[in-house]
Amino acid sequence: MSGTIVRIGVVGAGAVATSVHLPILTRRSDLFEVCAVADFNVASAQHLAERFGIPSDARFTSAYEMISSGKIDAIAIINSGSHCALVVAALEAHLHVFCEKPLAYSKNEIYSIKAALQKSRGTLMIGYMKTFDPAVVRARILIGTKRPRSVDILVLHPSGESQLATSEISVKAFPPTQELIAGFRKSAHELAVEALGEQAADAIGDEYADIILGSIVHEFSVLRALDIHIVEIDYVDRWPRESRSESFVIHARTADGVRVTIRWFYLDKYPLYQEEVRWMSDEEGHHIIFPAPYILRVPTKLISTTRLGLAHDVATFETYEPSFEIELVAFHSLATSGKQAADPIADGLEDLAISQKIASKICELESIAKGGDL
Repeated sequence: MSGTIVRIGVVGAGAVATSVHLPILTRRSDLFEVCAVADFNVASAQHLAERFGIPSDARFTSAYEMISSGKIDAIAIINSGSHCALVVAALEAHLHVFCEKPLAYSKNEIYSIKAALQKSRGTLMIGYMKTFDPAVVRARILIGTKRPRSVDILVLHPSGESQLATSEISVKAFPPTQELIAGFRKSAHELAVEALGEQAADAIGDEYADIILGSIVHEFSVLRALDIHIVEIDYVDRWPRESRSESFVIHARTADGVRVTIRWFYLDKYPLYQEEVRWMSDEEGHHIIFPAPYILRVPTKLISTTRLGLAHDVATFETYEPSFEIELVAFHSLATSGKQAADPIADGLEDLAISQKIASKICELESIAKGGDL
């Protein structure tokens, strides 16, 4: 497929597809042709297809029908919930697969995906756009082989509605039916039981899926891009437990003793999304400041501080290139060349292992019975 336009289908007609992926995919018509869309929410899929000019015969209520339609070479799986069955079906159809995070909720899911990938002529990429951000890439170059004493991450996470207010999302919304919501919840609970066990799924299943694997997992991908691999979770605090406006503080370590702190706060009415990563050694520091993820072409800033004898140097690097677009360009390269720059199974397993260690530590600290993969 080298040098060709990739025919792509999109699974998911929600906020992320509407505000980010489809605007980029349709604008990058030099690389992609959006040939199909699929979503259980028929009204939402129809509205999205109308907005982006997708033909009526390429609008599917079943993603599996889209996979077998012959209309596409690649698929972008952007729907919420488990992606495993769709990833496996797409790989078995020898499609190139772009899968939004997380790749898997349980070990059984990721082993199923691994088996399908090994037999497929297709390729697989996980959607961790922050690893493509030029500021992250620049920080990795500046750091080289040096090791930090500590890495500190802070995320102030307001509501999704406030993050999307100035994005490319349509103001017209089509919420899923109660029947669909009930089906999603049942499926999510079954997955949580498989991963955590019955009691832990009841106690922290939503937090495991929606917060740890749904949001904090992005921080694992940034850490990995900076060659920081968490192997132990020392402590986890979460509060208030009686509401969905949760706060998480996680203390972790790498194999060589680097301390990692992740402070993640869901603040429903907070005025501005903020995410900061601070890499600190005895001699230098690198501070990455991310903008709200769904507002494209707002710069990510990297501030690097180094010693100059008795003085110091502070250098600032900013980029307006949207990481989502760089990521999709990389996916086109993967689909057309077949050359895998990263190992999606190894990355997915690492993220799953860290997430389950966090869940396990919560269970230990809160006297919750563990099961499943824990």
